[in-house]
Amino acid sequence: MRKLLLIGLLFSVMYSCNTGTNEFLVKGKLENADGKTIFLSEYTESGPVTVDSAQIDKKGEFKLKGNTSYPQFFMLRTAPNQGITLIIDSADVLKISGDFEDLAMTYEVDGSENMKLVKELDKQLQVSLNKIDSLGKIYQEFGTENEIDSVKKAELDDEFKTIFNTQKEFSKAFVDKNVSSFVSMMALSQQIAQRVPVFNITEDLAYFEKVDKALFEKYPNSKDVLSLHKFIEQIKNPTQQQQPATSFGIGNEVPNITENNPDGKKLSLSSLRGNYVLLDFWAGWCRPCRMESPNLVVNYNKYHKKGFEIFQVSLDQKREMWTDAIEKDKLGQWNHVSDLGYWQSVHARAYNIMSIPASYLLDPEGKVIGINLRGEQLGAKLMEIYGF
Repeated sequence: MRKLLLIGLLFSVMYSCNTGTNEFLVKGKLENADGKTIFLSEYTESGPVTVDSAQIDKKGEFKLKGNTSYPQFFMLRTAPNQGITLIIDSADVLKISGDFEDLAMTYEVDGSENMKLVKELDKQLQVSLNKIDSLGKIYQEFGTENEIDSVKKAELDDEFKTIFNTQKEFSKAFVDKNVSSFVSMMALSQQIAQRVPVFNITEDLAYFEKVDKALFEKYPNSKDVLSLHKFIEQIKNPTQQQQPATSFGIGNEVPNITENNPDGKKLSLSSLRGNYVLLDFWAGWCRPCRMESPNLVVNYNKYHKKGFEIFQVSLDQKREMWTDAIEKDKLGQWNHVSDLGYWQSVHARAYNIMSIPASYLLDPEGKVIGINLRGEQLGAKLMEIYGF
């Protein structure tokens, strides 16, 4: 699952004997795969779309084809929520090997410079994750057998900081060296532990800007690059962002929302009255929304015990993509609802939502005190409210 964070799977290649210059080929040989089906999916605004699928033969071999005119993210899936992320260019012919039952941890890819960089990036991250797992076990041992003393806790915290700083320095150098590669977007999306992003959009904005500038100049028509570019522009120019609905300005009370959560239970925005609430419109297919997820988690963990709540309304069309994003981004601790209506969502239309992410910060009486606060702006407003 770690390999599927924030970007989905990329699997694409070019058929060397085919006249279509944008056609790619993905072929491979996998263990423990006889008779099983493998899927190649592309992410779109309405959710993942299957580009091709194949039944794996007795030798474990398969072939998948598709088209792309520039590097793009694809997902090679062995199950709905399992697989690997690939970056595929129009000239690529990818050859995959590994174990079907544990593809994310065993895969190898030949035939792509982009995927060589992905493996380099992933290898170092895995080293860091293994060290973090070891620290976690020590924390658990002290938590169940002994009361951890302040000295030991400080030592463990220092070890975590060392691991984190080592990973961050590696990732910074990696981005500097490969700034015009699609892999740099994967680097910006890394998490070293649950809810701990390697790159923070506030502290590391310069790196996001650097990648945005290089990729936007090189691939101005790429939907992935355009999504990143729009997100960076919103962060840099918050006053120029489109307001969710001019009829609900500062000081206005917003209408109630009652809708199903992922378990089919009705939840109401009005039930959170008495608390400060971030009403956030988002979707699993929305890259800028997903890039903001770590910031939401940090603020929720910091202020929830003081009464801060989050009420997220998804504009997803497919339930699987909605719930998968909640799981991957570790957002399950707060309120989620959706009518799975996409842009025709009753709630999006009621609030005149024209683009996402879009949000309102509400006071305990349900009145608007902030619009489209993200990154540093949201943290600053909550600090103003709670005093820390």
